Amino acid sequence: MKFLPWLAALFVGAALTLLAVVLYYQTGGYSEANIPLRWNGADLQVARGQATALPDDPGAFTIQAADARGVILWTPPRWISAGLYGNLLWKITGLDDRHPLYPIWRTNDGKVGQAKQATKISSNLLDLRTEPDWQGTIMTLGLFIPGPLASPLIVRQLELRPAALTAREWLEQLWREWTAREDWSQRSINFASGATARPLGSPVLLIAIWMGLSGLLYGGWVLAAGQRLRPTPFVALFLLGWLLLDLRWQWELSGRLEHTVERFAGKDATSRRLADLDGELYRFLLDIGQRLPKRPVRLFIVSADPGGFLAGRAHYHLLPHNNYMGFLRPPTAAHEGDYVLILSPLPEVRFNPAPAKLEWEDGQLAVERLYEAPLGALFRVTGNS
Repeated sequence: MKFLPWLAALFVGAALTLLAVVLYYQTGGYSEANIPLRWNGADLQVARGQATALPDDPGAFTIQAADARGVILWTPPRWISAGLYGNLLWKITGLDDRHPLYPIWRTNDGKVGQAKQATKISSNLLDLRTEPDWQGTIMTLGLFIPGPLASPLIVRQLELRPAALTAREWLEQLWREWTAREDWSQRSINFASGATARPLGSPVLLIAIWMGLSGLLYGGWVLAAGQRLRPTPFVALFLLGWLLLDLRWQWELSGRLEHTVERFAGKDATSRRLADLDGELYRFLLDIGQRLPKRPVRLFIVSADPGGFLAGRAHYHLLPHNNYMGFLRPPTAAHEGDYVLILSPLPEVRFNPAPAKLEWEDGQLAVERLYEAPLGALFRVTGNS
């Protein structure tokens, strides 16, 4: 019976913690979980199709042409919890029966999902939470429109609104985050936050609140009973919280070990790289390397993030070629016989096939296109800029 007050304080503290979390979110206290995410047309990245800015509407663009592969648009990378967001709205003129709109998305484990629902309405709302693949953490959101286009499309806005969750749904979302096993990522060395980058509550914070409330309740009961406070029950609460966090971490590590064995066991070096998180990029760079001469050549890597991950990996995997990163535009130093690798998306630089030139706002470069894929394109310089 002497442990009953301690156990009662522990369970009441857990109930109060959950109640506080639900009330906090129900009243809109967590702004990151309640603000709509909006992207103007100019914010979207065109991965497939030819886009042109509208001079009278700087926040929109038009897609004049697209081949049979259709049009693919992506939002900039952002960690989005599928359990919190789901209402998708858009403003796109030119959709019809032959060119409906399909929402697509890429999750943090590299999987690409596509909505089974299609629409031809220029402005509408679609609940993505009814889609079976809308789960976990969404890295990028996009749109797919089948081609070829019979008439231009005008893309003005894309918006993702948070779903209106009940108290039960908030608790279910919290449980999913605590019981989900997060795969390896570039964040793994510093974070263990569950299945989302912005969880409803970090495990450390929630455990601290739980144990803190339990300690206050137990201490209040002891003082009300006229007894003397002893440190042992409070140390036990601290150690219990620590143990729960460590058990969850070990459980998540065991899941990552299973992923690692499944992904890499028994494979050679090339197969392991293809199975890694950037395997799609590595396959693309293998294709690029096969189209470069065997002797080292001068190669300029141009991307929207010159010092970022994609450019850095391209630089590493394309050695021993004399490749240079750090360019937002093809450099003026490029001369005939050099090579230029454009990493998508980079809408500011476009290839004009008629005169065979790379064109951007204040320059152009005569090139020959050697290879093109969704991740980028390789060009050989045929003339000076």
